[in-house]
Amino acid sequence: MPNRIVIKRILENNLKFSRFIQGLHHKIWIWFVCGLCLSALVACGAPKIDSTESAYKAIQDYYLPKVKVEQALISDELASKIEIGQIQAPPPKAENFDLYGAQPSNDPNVSYIEIFSSAEKASGDRQDERWLVDVAEAFNAKKMKLASGKVIQVGIRNIPSGLGAKIIASRTVKPVGYTPTTNLWLELLKNEGIQAKVISPMLVPNHAVLVLQPQIYQSLAVNGEVNFDVVLDAILAGKLKVGYANPYAGSPALNLLYSLFWRASGHAKDKNPLTIADLKSPQVSSVFDTFQKQVSLTTLTYLDLKQIFIRDPQSPKLGAFLMEYQSYATLKRLSGFEKLAYVPFGVPHSSPLVGFDWNSPEQQESLGEFAKFATSEAMQTLAQQKGFETTNYLKAKDFPPVPSGEVLKYALSFWKQRKDGKRTVYMEIVIDTSGSMSGERIKAVKEGLRSATNEINAGNQVGLITFSNRVKNVVNLAPFDTLQHKRLLAAIEDLQADGETALYDAVIASLGQLADRYKSDNSGIFRLLLLTDGEANVGLKFDEVKDLMRYSDVRIYPIAYGEVNQQELKAIASLRESTVQTGTPQNVQNILKEIFQTNL
Repeated sequence: MPNRIVIKRILENNLKFSRFIQGLHHKIWIWFVCGLCLSALVACGAPKIDSTESAYKAIQDYYLPKVKVEQALISDELASKIEIGQIQAPPPKAENFDLYGAQPSNDPNVSYIEIFSSAEKASGDRQDERWLVDVAEAFNAKKMKLASGKVIQVGIRNIPSGLGAKIIASRTVKPVGYTPTTNLWLELLKNEGIQAKVISPMLVPNHAVLVLQPQIYQSLAVNGEVNFDVVLDAILAGKLKVGYANPYAGSPALNLLYSLFWRASGHAKDKNPLTIADLKSPQVSSVFDTFQKQVSLTTLTYLDLKQIFIRDPQSPKLGAFLMEYQSYATLKRLSGFEKLAYVPFGVPHSSPLVGFDWNSPEQQESLGEFAKFATSEAMQTLAQQKGFETTNYLKAKDFPPVPSGEVLKYALSFWKQRKDGKRTVYMEIVIDTSGSMSGERIKAVKEGLRSATNEINAGNQVGLITFSNRVKNVVNLAPFDTLQHKRLLAAIEDLQADGETALYDAVIASLGQLADRYKSDNSGIFRLLLLTDGEANVGLKFDEVKDLMRYSDVRIYPIAYGEVNQQELKAIASLRESTVQTGTPQNVQNILKEIFQTNL
């Protein structure tokens, strides 16, 4: 009897197990089918993005309906009450730029001098661009003395040549020394009434170059050689795209602008200097407009161009791009870039060292001793190791004459007004107003935006969108005129920090407005300035919208404001030939101004 009971129970348990397995198989099958259906729905719902048109259609039809945009437009009644006046942008603050070498000292036994230096020789965190920092550290270690017995100590302030000239011209800061990349900046200072005293006409040999991919160089070569005229003719003929930089700040860009105007005026034959009358001629205007049509991107500095090229060396948009020869020489040392070619042009970049009439005799003597040390054989050998060389171009001494500061100032204004090549620029300004932006951060952004609006050319279109956990459209994308200027100023004044960070919802909202303009003007220039101090923590994510940004034909300028994980912003920048600018409350005003100056 017990055996029968045991057998019966075993059979019942086997039956239950069998039914369990059958049920489990059934559930797995149902889950599998559901998974296939869900995948099919997602595949059918998310549109394929492979062109500008498909990107904009997806934004309008699929993504914008998912994003809630609050219409918080500044009323024209409120805007009309704003007084524009002349918003004077203060000069950059010298203390916001890195100081290397010795620090200021109140020691009566020390003669401390500070020198403003261009970045290609004073970037302390870049081994190939810190020659003057190394020189200063070696000099300071020797504790050289003046006749009075005081020990000379030198600090090197890393400031782009153009910004250094602007600070000096403002007379708000009076450095003892200034070593710009080229004499062109000294002429601009002279035009502002600042007379520099030459301590050393050349600290290191250098010049500007256009860097070419090797296959492009070979295609242009005549008897194996390519000169500036050949490259310029190829650009003007529409055969070559060129990467450019802001000539208000960088020496290679200013030199290229001058060289273009000088040759367009026919002075390559007569060797006469460029004049303002030349710049007003129809010939120069025609050449400049043709050249600008081939400018594929304009960055804040040539170092941005270098970074973009390293990231994408085969980009057709960088068939030729600006650089210092010294920076080119160090770039060629990198694996994969050994065959890069270059074409020299323009006036030499000899890094003169100058003092000023506000210096004391002791400061002038200190500056002179430092110049002797910097030009010594040992320091010049170090310079060669950093890429500073006396090339055949410098040996030939066949340069354009240095123009007057008055002509250079007019040339810069000419570029600013006509750089867009008669195309309209459309820019959405997208500003993070989440809670972490409160206090000094939002205050500095407001001040920077306010002064940067002076850099917008009439006729270009700008709009303003803010985001926290909500996205707000506060100024519609519209032509920049007096009323639109007032709308922007009123909106900037009203910026308040609160909430979380719906970053990509705001990006989609701004791309939606730009998409509307693209429908009516697909030859326009489309830009998006994105300033944030945090990562997206609500709304859409990067992976959901990256293809939209890649194919949108909109170049995005990310500003990482404060302590931000920059990896995602770098990923955004890499989609559309851009770079991340690192902002702080101290430098954000200058960054905003340069972006507006370069793009609007």
